[in-house]
Amino acid sequence: MIITCPSCSARYVVDPVKIGSDGRTVKCAKCGHAWAQPAPTPEELENAAGVSSAPAPAPTPDKIGEALRDRVGREAREPDADEFDEDTGDDFRSNFDDAFGREPEPPGRPLRSTSSSNLPALPRTASAWPARLAWIALIVVIGGVFGGGVMYQDTIAKTWPPSQKLYDLVGLTAEPIQKNLGVRSVKYTYPATDVLKIDGELVNLSKAPHDVPNLRVLFLDADGKIVKRWSFPPPERRMLPNKIVKFATEIRNPPSDAERIDVGLDVN
Repeated sequence: MIITCPSCSARYVVDPVKIGSDGRTVKCAKCGHAWAQPAPTPEELENAAGVSSAPAPAPTPDKIGEALRDRVGREAREPDADEFDEDTGDDFRSNFDDAFGREPEPPGRPLRSTSSSNLPALPRTASAWPARLAWIALIVVIGGVFGGGVMYQDTIAKTWPPSQKLYDLVGLTAEPIQKNLGVRSVKYTYPATDVLKIDGELVNLSKAPHDVPNLRVLFLDADGKIVKRWSFPPPERRMLPNKIVKFATEIRNPPSDAERIDVGLDVN
């Protein structure tokens, strides 16, 4: 007899004797659905008994080939009833895989689903690049603010005088140029009656290179007032650490009322 699974419509060839006269609970080897299979009809039992008791004629080679082809085709269409069990899920899986030529799952491994799963998808791992880019942008902004504060220190200090205290606190206040560059060994000579020649040395007293401003000469009277001012360019506009360069300048018609001469850097 042929029974059909009411859930997935899978069909099975079953011996009516295994169902019995009272029927029995069976379970589909394909979808796992269990149902109460009614007892076979007397005709199905009689046909099954007649088929089993009738003597089989001696098969001929043609009949054997036809029977083999018929059996192969029938097994491809419908699983055998002997592979149909109602007790445990493991037996159903094993019988079902044997009937359709699939390898059984190894022990301890979860069964593969034959249909789409309704389980929620696992959350994907968030990429770390957005956070990294945010940190890089923050560092760039902070670096730009700090660099601008250092580059435009003089302008900021003049616009907002209290900021100078902050620069002093963090050690960003530049030392006066007079502490880095110095004038020494100054000599005065008169190559002509109306010409004053001044010679000297300019030295970089620091451990870093510095730009050199113009040199200036002040003629002062007895009260310390400036009578005449004279400026001239240095021999070099940038001096390396611990470097010494000589300078010289000539001034025509120096003031006769000058009592003192001061030579230094023109930083004002």
